[in-house]
Amino acid sequence: EYSGDRAKLVNTDPASSHEDSAAVKSGKLFVLTNALDKKEQVFWAKKAVSEFSKCAHTNLTNLYGPQPDHWADSVKCKNIGKDSGFYKLRWASLGFHYDWTKRLYHKNEKSDFPDELAQKANSLAKKVGLCIDSEAAIVNFYPFDGSMGGHIDDAELTLDYPIVSMSIGCAAVFLIGGKTKDKDPTAIFVRSGDVVIMGGHSRLCYHGVPRIVKGTCTELVDWIKDTSVGSEDNQLLAQYLEASRINMNIRQVVDSKNNFESSQKSAYPRANK
Repeated sequence: EYSGDRAKLVNTDPASSHEDSAAVKSGKLFVLTNALDKKEQVFWAKKAVSEFSKCAHTNLTNLYGPQPDHWADSVKCKNIGKDSGFYKLRWASLGFHYDWTKRLYHKNEKSDFPDELAQKANSLAKKVGLCIDSEAAIVNFYPFDGSMGGHIDDAELTLDYPIVSMSIGCAAVFLIGGKTKDKDPTAIFVRSGDVVIMGGHSRLCYHGVPRIVKGTCTELVDWIKDTSVGSEDNQLLAQYLEASRINMNIRQVVDSKNNFESSQKSAYPRANK
């Protein structure tokens, strides 16, 4: 069992089947369990629902244009059910805006990246000997019946830096495979407060989330309820996390050698894989 500052190293290199080999270490897929304590989980969950959900680039703004403050409306009405506006939110894009249709980033389509989130991502990466200059993040809002299909994150202009993924709320089954779909994936049970860091070989491995497991966040939910008497927004947050998962995956988009001036990724979509 690994917790706190300790990280479990997962084998993503098809050349080796031994977890302590040099080939595995080059894979650099780390799972930091309990990397976020309860206060941090609540802090980032509140940031996600009350601030990041209002950013200019979400699945809702993509479809319908500017949106009201759905979380504030839910708190006012004490409703986060399927008929609420917030329930329909699935993702929000911070920093460089990811173009989901063309699968690329555009130089001039970006918003400010939150300093606190950048600092947190870099501090987590440093725990496993990596670094990241955070420039983009996708904040995913999963309902309990949500999922994410298998994919590779290869739209960034530089692929030399890790993806830092923070999970809060219901646990999820995270699958990580190889660079092609020929390799059978490894299943990892990711709980609230866990952080997955994809660097090295694992940075370009297929991965996905086939299942969210409802009712697996009772310890955090009970703690929020016990410490938030009289706070309507925190009580609603506890209700939301009982049946939902928030995931923030942070990445670096450019560096001195791989940028919008030197790369064609900003002009042409990536090939579908």
